[in-house]
Amino acid sequence: MSAATPAVLAGGYAWLGSVVGGLPGALLGCVAGLVLSGLLFLLVESAVSGPRPPHRSGRGAVEARSHFRRRG
Repeated sequence: MSAATPAVLAGGYAWLGSVVGGLPGALLGCVAGLVLSGLLFLLVESAVSGPRPPHRSGRGAVEARSHFRRRG
């Protein structure tokens, strides 16, 4: 996602907020635009990244810790 996307969303919501509620509405709209762009970024990243690779089989953390305790 380019830097223009959050800027356009924040600017658009800030403009809409300023029309509705003046300066406090503009500030709230700007924050809403930034939050929305962050959520869109997370949604797109999770959709594009694909499925997670399977976990590797092997020792678990508890087994590894008990192994090191026996050595010492």
